[in-house]
Amino acid sequence: MRRQRGGVVHRLASVCALVVARTGTAHAGTWRSADATGSGPTPWAGAQNAEANARATLASQAARLGEVCTNMTATSTLIYTAPGGAAYVYSATATGLCAPAPPAPAYTVPRSATAQGSGGNSLTARNNAAAAARAAVLAAGVDCTGWTTTYSTVWTAPDGSWYIYNATVTAMCTT
Repeated sequence: MRRQRGGVVHRLASVCALVVARTGTAHAGTWRSADATGSGPTPWAGAQNAEANARATLASQAARLGEVCTNMTATSTLIYTAPGGAAYVYSATATGLCAPAPPAPAYTVPRSATAQGSGGNSLTARNNAAAAARAAVLAAGVDCTGWTTTYSTVWTAPDGSWYIYNATVTAMCTT
């Protein structure tokens, strides 16, 4: 009978390599925590304020490291009650899984659209036209920034009771 040395280890290494190859690059996170205190006129308010302060402290620490935190939880403990129950002071700890923030979207694609709008006054007509033009740009399912709008009059009723405008909007959008 012939023994194969490392047979199990070799098979295990192959399975691990296959799992890594199929799942792609891992985005590792780090569990972080932060402490804070808070107070309030009731036990509930004191605990809530302490937990909110701990979450804010954790988010601030993560931001300084270029990270964002998810799965945040907070727990609080009563540390002091003022005489006569005038205030309740709590200590809290917030914990979250923090990882590098995703890159900001790249707004590199210029988009524009022109649409017509009408209304009983010029402002309404212009707003309707601009909304329709923006909707046409956003119909591509993208995010845009840096919007500009220009208007041109198409028609105005002689008695001023009806207005029609064209609006052209332009923006820089994501792909």
